[in-house]
Amino acid sequence: MQMIKFYVFLTLIADSCMSFPKSYQARFVSWNSKGSIVDFRVRFLGRERRLNGSVIISEDLDSKRFTMSAETYSDVSGGGDYKLMPFSMPHQSICQAAKNYGIYFRATLKYGVNTDIPFESNPCPIPKGNYYMKNASIETDDWPYIMPRGYFKGVAKFKKDNKVVGTQEVVIFIEDRTP
Repeated sequence: MQMIKFYVFLTLIADSCMSFPKSYQARFVSWNSKGSIVDFRVRFLGRERRLNGSVIISEDLDSKRFTMSAETYSDVSGGGDYKLMPFSMPHQSICQAAKNYGIYFRATLKYGVNTDIPFESNPCPIPKGNYYMKNASIETDDWPYIMPRGYFKGVAKFKKDNKVVGTQEVVIFIEDRTP
């Protein structure tokens, strides 16, 4: 019984901390897309580096044949010396990955506002199509409360039948929020 109370206490603390405004902000630096099945074609506009472009999914992405994993790296100095971080996404079905980790992108890519990517409803299979992203800036509302400052790189690998069919490498810059 004591352990349950402790768990409830920790959950309440974590939820309340997530509701505090973040002390950092983030902006896109680069996005490199390689692959044939999931192809992001993006560019960044303006000083705010707003994301614009499309994602082309050439096949329905089902849970039996398609999987993905991701790793994150940090470079505090900006000199290109990236260090592997403990934030990662283990190898799992593409539908499970979208369901488990989509929360980190929902504030940035809002269905019906600046994208038509159908992740909001967690479809499985994820339908093939050509989807847009328009004027999206990084929103950190659902991110961890504490993040390292500097350059942050995420590398996702998409697999079909256990063979890599694409990678996405996204670099963002995290800095203290200006008042």
